[in-house]
Order: sequence, then C-alpha cells, then structure tokens
Amino acid sequence: MPALEITHRFDWDTFVARYWNQRPVLFKGTGASPFTAEDTFEAAASATRHYLSRSYASNSRPEITFTVDRLRQLFAREWLPQAKDGSLDGYDARLAARLGEQRYALIVSSLHSFSHLLWSRERDFFSELWRRVGLPQSGGITTLFHGTYESSPVGVHMDRFTTFLFALRGRKRMRFWARRPWREDVSTILDYQPYLKSSFVAEVEPGDILYWPSTYYHVGENTGTGVASSVNVGIPISGHPPLFSVDDLLRGMLDETSLAEQQWKQTRLARVKASPLDRGAFENKGVLSARLPRALAEAVEAFHDVSAPQEAQRHIQATWMKRLSAGGFEPVPAPARTRRLRDSQRIRVDSRFPVLFERDGARQWLCAVNGHALRGIGGGKTVETLFQRLNTGRAVSVGELIQPFRARHTATHDADIIAATRDGMRSLLEKLHTFRSITLTP
Repeated sequence: MPALEITHRFDWDTFVARYWNQRPVLFKGTGASPFTAEDTFEAAASATRHYLSRSYASNSRPEITFTVDRLRQLFAREWLPQAKDGSLDGYDARLAARLGEQRYALIVSSLHSFSHLLWSRERDFFSELWRRVGLPQSGGITTLFHGTYESSPVGVHMDRFTTFLFALRGRKRMRFWARRPWREDVSTILDYQPYLKSSFVAEVEPGDILYWPSTYYHVGENTGTGVASSVNVGIPISGHPPLFSVDDLLRGMLDETSLAEQQWKQTRLARVKASPLDRGAFENKGVLSARLPRALAEAVEAFHDVSAPQEAQRHIQATWMKRLSAGGFEPVPAPARTRRLRDSQRIRVDSRFPVLFERDGARQWLCAVNGHALRGIGGGKTVETLFQRLNTGRAVSVGELIQPFRARHTATHDADIIAATRDGMRSLLEKLHTFRSITLTP
C-alpha cells in the first residue's frame, strides 16, 4: 500500500518534478489556494440562477446536482444556494432547518463559468503549471463538492482527469486505491467496505491542497464532523483522443443549439427558419421529389456557408485564440454589460494576460481575451499599435488611444466590420471592457 506524501510547502517546480502525473501528495496549509469560501458561494449562487433559467427537459445537462440520502432531486430549486443565503454558512443553516439529520450533496460543475473573479484567480494560479507542462487543449473542469454526504454519490471510480482538491470548509477524507480493487466488470461501486484494507486515505481541512493522478481509484468521504466544502479541478490527461479536438471545432461552427436564446439569435445558423414539417411528403406514391424540403435546403446552405475553406480557417483561428486566452478553463464567464467609455477615462490591461491579436485570411484583425474573440476588425498598422499600447499594462486615456484614427469612415455594406475610425475603436475598447480585459483606473 503506497504511503501518502505530506508537505507544507507548495511550489510548481517541485510539484512538476516529484508529483505531476506520478503520485498523490497533500500540501498542508500552504495558503496557495486560489479559491475562497466567499468567491465560491457567489459562483454557486450564480450557478443557481442559471440553472433555474434552463429547461427541465430530460435531455438537458444541468450544471447542478443535488441529492438527499443519495437520491437525486429532480426539482432542486428549494435546495440550492441563493444570494439571499448570504454565505455558505447561511446556506447550510437553511438546509439544516429543512433536512435535519438527512445527508445531502450539492455538486456544481463548470463552477468557474459562473464567476469572473473565481475564474480569473483560477486561471492565474494554473498559468504557472501550464508554463511547465503545456496548456490542456480541451480545458480543465472545476467542480464544487459541498454537503454532509457519507461518501461520494458516484462511489469509487477512476477519472480521466488528474485532479487538484482545494479544501474550503470542514474536514473531508479522500480514499485511494493504486489499482482497481474489485474484479467485477463495472466502472464504479458504492459498497467498497470489503476493499478498505488495500486503500490509503488523505485527511484534508481548510487551506489544504490535495493532488492525485488520473490513474488512482478514489472516493470522497465525510469525516462525520459536519458540512464539508471543496473545489476540485480536473485536468484531462488520458482518454482524450485528438478526434475530440476536431469534434470541438465542428461543434463551434455547427452545433449552436446549446446557446441561450439571445446568443442563438446572433448566429448565422439562426437564419434557418423554415418549418421542419414538410407538406406533401407522403403524397407521391413512394416517388421522392428531386428537391429537398426547404428546411433541409436552408440547413445545407448554412452548412456550406460556415464550412467554406476561408470561413473555416477564420473560425479555427479564432477558436484557438479564445482557448489560449481562456487559460485552460472553458466555458468562460459571460461578458458584462456594455458601458460607454468617455475620452477622459483612463484604462489599462493586465500585461500578464494581454490581448491576443493577429491578421486573418481576409487581412482583417481578430483579437481574443479572457476566452472571448472579436473578428472583422478593419485597419492596418494603427490598429496594431493600439493593441501594443494596451498590452504594456500602462494606463492610458481612451481619447489618446483613438486619436490617431479617422473621425469618419466611408459607409460600408458589411455591418460585421469594426471600422478603423474613432467610433469603431471606441466600440472595440468597449467590447474589451465587457470581456473584463480593460479596467478603469483613477
């Protein structure tokens, strides 16, 4: 049985050399964690708002799972964290009054997508790891585990992710097996009592960071001391063939059905408006018409549009730039509301996470920041200079940045082009501000 190594100092060079994808390690009370209970609660409450706005359809994929005594609650509204709870402590108190001694588990996946503050601190923390081992092309996953559950609802299992556990509140025990302890042809088990002797455990408490490679079977356990909260970050290591990346690129062009309604209306595929019902399809005595139904014809036309070589190249280019600027954690938080920027306002960009920019095949600029991309930016060297000035990290006024550009621009029929004018560049800066790349300074 392997022994768990425990250390009180965290640094990335030592971690990569001794532990990365090799063996579990527990970092005790290092203060290195990027997560706080306050930020985590705000992200969880935001996830609740998003969850309640989604469909309850059986084929939907909600980011929140809630169980009571291992039974998943299909309608979980009353059990989820809400802003009025004020904190995780307030949330726990509300549930305790309702559930008494019943054990519960709250699991929130894609937690980073619901809070820019939490996401940005997480990206900052892991950027040092990516510099040493490389950026995960499919991105890491961030999951909140919270509750009084006796053991993980899914039981003993092995992930395709190498995992960091950041303990926030309470005490938790993680139990590990270096190899699968059972012989049955199943991927998980709930009753693992017969296999305890071959396991080893890690006891974690607030401030600890626990790491284990993807090759270890594991299960989380409650130590019996009340509510425990942790954030797990999984990084794909095995079982992720290159085909997944191709599928991901195609989905970005074609499968936009998971977008919110307002986002969907802004896509080019939204122009497929024909009814899916085809009158007269069964009236030709088995002889098919030479013409496709209108809905299929429009879909084929839209597919042809987005998959044309030049358009596909732009899409792939923008997708890669978004992924780089997302820092390994997608989906990223939604943009903020647009705010008018005045000439006198001074702005700056964090030089550690600059605006990525380059030319596309049409000799226009595209840029990406914080996991968002803008395409079709017109202009030449002056636009490049604007990006370079932003990326120095020094504060500069909006008026000074846009002054080199023309005051007006000849009318164009292409509404998707951001013109290289003062108004166009102000609009560009306002977009970067909604992406939270630009901050206002005194």
